[in-house]
Amino acid sequence: MTKRVLIDQLADFETAVVANAITALGLSEAHTYAMDGSIACQTPDLPPMVGRAITIRLDSCTPGIESDNGPYNELLDQIEDSDLPHILVVQTSSKTPLRECVLGDGMAKNIVACGGGGFVTDGGVRDMRGVMDQGLCVFAPRQTVQHGNMCWSDLGAPVEIGSVTVKTGDLLHGDYGGCITVPEANHPWIVAAGSQVMDFEKQAHLELRRTDLRNHQKRKLMQEISAEHARRIAAIKAG
Repeated sequence: MTKRVLIDQLADFETAVVANAITALGLSEAHTYAMDGSIACQTPDLPPMVGRAITIRLDSCTPGIESDNGPYNELLDQIEDSDLPHILVVQTSSKTPLRECVLGDGMAKNIVACGGGGFVTDGGVRDMRGVMDQGLCVFAPRQTVQHGNMCWSDLGAPVEIGSVTVKTGDLLHGDYGGCITVPEANHPWIVAAGSQVMDFEKQAHLELRRTDLRNHQKRKLMQEISAEHARRIAAIKAG
């Protein structure tokens, strides 16, 4: 399966389903791929975001700093030259991150025009109505109204966002529930595992909402359903 096909297929899943599939496959610990609650979806009405990460750092608020857009322009060139949807992952580098403002609607238009499909940052964002009009998914802690000179750096270097290390080339998935990386070790089975998770959850929810059973009866049913779920996941990994 090519990465493009994988990205297209994962777009049909909610991020929580993909996260549960990763857990079911047993190949990763949640703290290594699930960003913490400080990284919130600012565009919850948009479809899931799936794409290849491209990383960079930005200082947008240190007084007296000189602008340097060179690394950012190179980033856009790389996105434009690729046939994959890319997600910009921007770590702030100033000493006052609460003042950082790293995205507005003008940037969003340019990013989308170059082929960008998402934006993840530990800094602030603004102009969110205009950003949403462009269809750009955005994950950030907060909105911030203004920035100073923008000094971009460290294109392609690993960054830390929401207590998770993100590297250029990582596969990201995000929606109204949050943002995760999809570990490469999971890629061969993640689509099949996601489908199985959806089947399992549907069956489990049907039983859990029943009012004609006592809780101890539901627990027994859940043990049976969970055991079958684990068997099917194991079969997926076995090929």
